[in-house]
Amino acid sequence: MGKCKSFRRFGAGVAIYLIATPVMMPNSPYISKVYDYSPAPGQFINMVPQLADGDTPAQAAGRELVGKSAGGGLVTLGAFGGYVVFGFDHPVVNVKGEYDLKIYGNAPMSGSSEPGIVSVSVDSNGNDIPDDEWYELAGSDYSLSTTIKGYQITYYRPEPSATPMPDPNSSAVVDMQYIRWTDNHEGSGWLQKNSFHEQSYWPAWREGETSYTLTGTRLASNAVDQSGKGVYYILNPLGWGYVDNVANPADNGFKLDWAVDADGRPISLTHIDFVRVHTGVIQSCGWIGETSTEVSGAEDLHPDAVLDVSTNRELPVDTASGIKILQISPQCLHLLADTQREVMIYSVSGMSESQPIHIDTGANTIDISSLPAGAYIIRDSAEFVKFIKH
Repeated sequence: MGKCKSFRRFGAGVAIYLIATPVMMPNSPYISKVYDYSPAPGQFINMVPQLADGDTPAQAAGRELVGKSAGGGLVTLGAFGGYVVFGFDHPVVNVKGEYDLKIYGNAPMSGSSEPGIVSVSVDSNGNDIPDDEWYELAGSDYSLSTTIKGYQITYYRPEPSATPMPDPNSSAVVDMQYIRWTDNHEGSGWLQKNSFHEQSYWPAWREGETSYTLTGTRLASNAVDQSGKGVYYILNPLGWGYVDNVANPADNGFKLDWAVDADGRPISLTHIDFVRVHTGVIQSCGWIGETSTEVSGAEDLHPDAVLDVSTNRELPVDTASGIKILQISPQCLHLLADTQREVMIYSVSGMSESQPIHIDTGANTIDISSLPAGAYIIRDSAEFVKFIKH
């Protein structure tokens, strides 16, 4: 066992050493895992991606996105609210003043923007599951009066026996009232079906459900009917900060500094572990169908970056916890406790890595020299904090 020197807290500016890049295993800049895939209905559903026998939706999406750069694969999110959640094999570090992420879509150079909204999360509880608080990356239209926060939409499974209602102005629209939707603002509408995609637009894995609800920030419609008859639409791009909004070469990417909490307040993130993209508009556009964000890959723009420890920017943790990490070294864990307590150290998979450890009120130092490098949780019966040893 190594020796731990006692830790003296000199004030709020103490450095917090939480993230570092492995020396022998370079980080991949591309998606390493898809955690969740829950699209809204749409014309490419059940096709992009296709589910193989035994697949979960996340596994099917993962085959398209994991390890892929721009254009390497493709996943549709369907109409408003459809989403995908993914992560990398390392935390994405917030490098001040720089773009941190690129998320690729399939928008052409102009006229077909299908904006998707990005949210990010930190694995505060250390369980490698995206069940912590989400922070939206506020794009150019976030603060507009036409943007609706907390928008909910419910889609209703179409009845197989329903009589289609073709569009008299467009032979390409074979059913103007295919999938009904309602929202939490007393609104309602229909997703149309077109002649180019004959398969069911309802997700096959939801065949047992008569309806389902999706939630997220909604942007104003960006489609302009230049024909005046519902047969020729232009989908204008938004300013910045959305997926599938402009062609990939023209997109600078996303900054973690854009993160805001549920009340719209800026939140300072040192890094993130999970990324969520959802379709941000609800509109049907004649023969081109509903607007649906597509994702074709994602990239950490600085995968070998290390956390800036020169300021007091700490890893977000459970704010209700009475245990606060002060500093970590390969030998020692320094923490602050609000009361005396018995704690244990666990791996993120739930295996105990220590005997019970008594800690006192105030500053404490724990010898962690025998622990291999990795992510751990220190907890008592009620509270926990994640830490990472290198």
